[in-house]
Amino acid sequence: MILRRPYAFFIKHFRLIHLIMFGLFLNNIIKANNILDFFKDYISYNGNIEVVSTNYINYYIFISAILIIVASIIIYYLMKYKNKPKIFYIYTIILSIISSIIFIYLYRNIKVLETIPVSGREIRLFRDIARINFWSLTIFSLPVLVRGLGFDIKKFNFSRDLKELNLSEEDKEEVELTSQIDANSLKRVGRRTFRELKYYYQDNTLIINIIFAIIGIILLIYPFNKYVINRDLKEGQILSTDNFNLRVNSSFISNRNRISPNNSYIIVKISVLGKINKSSLDMNKITLITNNNKYIPSEKYYNYFSDIGVGYHKEILDTKNYHDYILIFNVDNSEKNYHLKYLNSKKLIRINPNNLE
Repeated sequence: MILRRPYAFFIKHFRLIHLIMFGLFLNNIIKANNILDFFKDYISYNGNIEVVSTNYINYYIFISAILIIVASIIIYYLMKYKNKPKIFYIYTIILSIISSIIFIYLYRNIKVLETIPVSGREIRLFRDIARINFWSLTIFSLPVLVRGLGFDIKKFNFSRDLKELNLSEEDKEEVELTSQIDANSLKRVGRRTFRELKYYYQDNTLIINIIFAIIGIILLIYPFNKYVINRDLKEGQILSTDNFNLRVNSSFISNRNRISPNNSYIIVKISVLGKINKSSLDMNKITLITNNNKYIPSEKYYNYFSDIGVGYHKEILDTKNYHDYILIFNVDNSEKNYHLKYLNSKKLIRINPNNLE
């Protein structure tokens, strides 16, 4: 029988195959979420963000989708051959194909946004499509994870197939979870369950450790991303973008020449180095973020603080040497916790302004 041997291999590695599939799904879910965040930011900032299409799409997305499709096709035919539940794998194949098409569609439109603006209605459509793609991948990944963890293996009735294939007892223990509930003796059931779990762990140490490692990595992704990869920068540290490096040297808060008793000026002294020829800072993309509001710098206050530094006026950035400028923000007196942000960067520079008379 041609399928006897691959089916035996499939039974023994049922959970591992699905864990690998879940990892492939996870890669595409992360990318889908990044694209969704991009369109949300684009709408929030009215298009005043730097657009780099290659930041959101790469060939790993399509490699993952192809591998998911191939694995689903193989599992589908093996399931069909043995009359096992198989409809989920048809849906997985269809979803992976549609999701790949959506990735290509969104990539082409992000590419367009690099050069020309698009109407708000179209952007909201792209955002909704990106949201559907993200949630579809997330929802379909959950049954894959459940099967990878082994919670619903009994529904496939592999025990009969194992006997027909004459696999070893050790192979049976790898894939079959059995539990008989004795309603009249919970204590005995508890002891037996604990004993079976102990034996199960001893027989499947590698697989279980891999599962715990994957769960641990997933739980660590957010704090690692927030506190290591995208941690807040301090004054004196360099914020690097595709077009320039920016460093905040110092910052001040002043009431000099203020237009009302309720406002103050935040003066930020920066050093900038261009990375590409003829690049400049887009003032609308530089934001001072507080607890309550967001502010962009204004050139009309430069004369008030000419003793502090030279205001930036869209000069072409030098690619060999850092040049110093000042940025001035007119803020409300009630504001606290200042952070400087360039809109396409996930990193913030924490500002601690000193009083300036």
